[in-house]
Amino acid sequence: MKKETIIEFLKDVGMDIIGSLIFAVGVNIFTTPNDIAPGGVTGVATMLHSMTNIQMGTLTFLLNIPLVILGLVVIGKRFTLSTFRTLIILSLVTNITEGIFPVYTGNAFMASAFGGVAIGIGMGFIFLRGSTTGGTDILGRVILKYHPHIPLGKILLAIDFVIVTAAGFYYNTLEAALYALVSVYAVERAMDSVLYGFNETRIAYVVSEKATEVAQRVMDETGRGITYLNGEGGYQRAEKLVIMCAMPSRQFAHFKRIVLEVDHAAFIMVAPASNVIGEGFKQTFDE
Repeated sequence: MKKETIIEFLKDVGMDIIGSLIFAVGVNIFTTPNDIAPGGVTGVATMLHSMTNIQMGTLTFLLNIPLVILGLVVIGKRFTLSTFRTLIILSLVTNITEGIFPVYTGNAFMASAFGGVAIGIGMGFIFLRGSTTGGTDILGRVILKYHPHIPLGKILLAIDFVIVTAAGFYYNTLEAALYALVSVYAVERAMDSVLYGFNETRIAYVVSEKATEVAQRVMDETGRGITYLNGEGGYQRAEKLVIMCAMPSRQFAHFKRIVLEVDHAAFIMVAPASNVIGEGFKQTFDE
C-alpha cells in the first residue's frame, strides 16, 4: 500500500472518529434519553431502543447491514465499503460513550434542537471526507438508481417523513412527531453549515483529461446531472471538455473525492450558487 494511500486512510478514520464522537453526544445525551427520533435509521433505532433497551450503536449497525448489502449490489463497492467502515466506527463509539456522557432530560424542545445540531455536526465531519453514515442515504441512492427523475432530496425527505410519522404513532403523541421534525431540521442545517457554511448549493467546474470517466462516476454515485462545456486551453490552445455540475453542499466532498480518484491532476473550481432552478432543485425563483 502506498504511503499516500495510508495517510488518506488514516485521515478518513480520524475524521470518522471525531464525527462519531460528536454524533454520539447528540444521541446519548439528548435524543435517545428523551425518546426523540431524529429521522433516518437513527430514528428507527431510537424507537427500537425504547422497546428492547439494546444499545443504540448496536441497533444502528444491525439496521444498516441489509442497506449496506443492498448498496453493495446496486451502487457499487467503492462507496459502500467506505460507508461500512464509518458505520463500524460510529457504532463502536456510540456504544462506548453510552453511560459516560451525562444525560439531559429537561426541556424536550431543547433536547431536539441541541441533539439535532450535534448529530448534524458529527455527520458533517464524516461527509467532509466523502463518506456517509449509511442508512437512508443508501436507500435514497438505490431508489434514485431506478427512478433518476426523482430528486434525491425529495426521496430522503419522504423517508424522514415516514419515520417521523411512525414516531408520532409509536409514542402516541403529536409532540413526539413535532420534536422529531425539529431534530431532523436541526440535523440538516448543522450538517450543511459544517460542509459549506450556510450556502446550500454549490456549482462546480472540472477540467480533466478524463472528463467522460469523471462525469460517468459522478452521475452513477451521486445522482447529479452534469453538463459538458467546450473549452480551450489558453497556453497550448488545446480543446478541452469542462464538466459543470450543481449540487447540494453536502454532496461536494463526495463529488471532489470522485474527481480526484479518477484524475488526481484534475482542476476543480467551486462556488456558491443561489436560486438554482430545475430538476433536483427549486422549480421557481424566490419572490
